[in-house]
Amino acid sequence: MSVQKPTVDKSARRVKAMFGALAPKYDLLNRSISFGLDRGWRRRCVSAIFKLWIAEKRETSRAKYETLDVATGTGDVVLEERRQWKRKGMARKLGASSFVTIGSDFVPQMLELARAKAPDVEFVEADGHALPFEDGRFDAVTNSFGLRNMEDPEKGVAEMARVCRKGGVVAILEFSPTKFPLFAPIFRFYFFRVMPLMASCFSKAQKKSYEYLPESVDAFDSPAQVLDYMRRAGIVDPVRKPMTFGVLGLYIGRKG
Repeated sequence: MSVQKPTVDKSARRVKAMFGALAPKYDLLNRSISFGLDRGWRRRCVSAIFKLWIAEKRETSRAKYETLDVATGTGDVVLEERRQWKRKGMARKLGASSFVTIGSDFVPQMLELARAKAPDVEFVEADGHALPFEDGRFDAVTNSFGLRNMEDPEKGVAEMARVCRKGGVVAILEFSPTKFPLFAPIFRFYFFRVMPLMASCFSKAQKKSYEYLPESVDAFDSPAQVLDYMRRAGIVDPVRKPMTFGVLGLYIGRKG
């Protein structure tokens, strides 16, 4: 007997209003409720992309690399890409003369904060269901914790793949209910009870937003479905790399 997933209102109007109200405390809340782990998750995502680029260089070389971060929020993935590009000497390793990062989000309050963090980066207000970029433009397209907020996640994945070049990388960080036997009950207690209470220390509005988080994870598609979306979009042999006892996963693959 199949268990019916709970339904959550993910209408663009609701999500946009909710994250717009949350924006001023977004970074502080994320660091607090994840105990700073969110930074490591993003580091691993960017590092995995760069490793694939280095492996690809054996077959082809590119003078310019360009990335797009969809649902960028306050721009943390973009900043991590720029940091690692410089720290790891990627220009030398890839023989590239330039590296361009772009972030997109449909919440203007988030983009305002992103631009303050990185004023020399282009941030575009755009819905992830209809990205305003040409086909095959980017060497990597990322989405961190934004896919489950989309009304149509399959369409969101398809758009990411559309704007990625052939051989480029599509990478998605997203939560999913953990199946780890010992950790699952602890995780659910923290996710559903403790985390919203922590958020309420900031305001009642934040508490409601972080009640939405576990609800949206429970209602989201399974890892197998996300991988299927990627395959249908033309991503070759995508894989899910679990992190932190399977609380979340990095879905990654190359566009065929």
